[in-house]
Amino acid sequence: MEKINLEKYKGIIFDMDGVIYDISEAIKKAVDDSVEKYDMNVNPDEVMEEIAHLIEEIQNYPIPKILLNSYDLLKVKFLEGISFFKKLRIAIFMFNQFNKYKDDESTIFKGIDDLISKLAKNVKLAILTNNKSQYAEEVLKKFNLSNYFSTIIGFNDVTEVKPNPEGILKILNKWDLKPSEAIFIGDMTTDIEAGKAANVKMICVASGLAQKETLREHHPDILVDNTDELIKVFDF
Repeated sequence: MEKINLEKYKGIIFDMDGVIYDISEAIKKAVDDSVEKYDMNVNPDEVMEEIAHLIEEIQNYPIPKILLNSYDLLKVKFLEGISFFKKLRIAIFMFNQFNKYKDDESTIFKGIDDLISKLAKNVKLAILTNNKSQYAEEVLKKFNLSNYFSTIIGFNDVTEVKPNPEGILKILNKWDLKPSEAIFIGDMTTDIEAGKAANVKMICVASGLAQKETLREHHPDILVDNTDELIKVFDF
């Protein structure tokens, strides 16, 4: 596995969910509940990334806007062949179940806090999430990680979310860094696309929301299986 020499870099940007915060169990339970309630014929493992994107999108909008944007929001494979209003009911039920489980079932990945504290001694750190920046702030505060991140960018701080590179470029501009001086760590195909479009070093963690083979097909610079492997990538 490629090792990263931190002397070459001045900033690292983290995605939130799937890299620092493990929401996979909450999503799995929400999917299981939805499959049971609506008798859906889906393999939960195959739709995790799509559902994670859908939940992320829904979180970005107040309910009236969800209804206004629902036709585009619900163009997802696992809801194909289902009537529009049933799609809407399933998506809202799944979102509500996810919120029910999120606080009790979600925590930070084991060892990620130690990695963050070590990296912070060497480089600047930022968060880029397709969620609200306030959400990221609350999670970081809950796990005593706020002090390590000088910059947090959420969907409310950009005009285009990932896979658009706008958020990454905004952080680089704020830090006055060249793309070659920064690393982006994500866990989804949209993260890989954003990192590549911004020309930064892209590390992808196959932490469960997206299948590893799908991530590999998008060619991140480094692909690791979990947080343990992510920690080993950095040469302190």
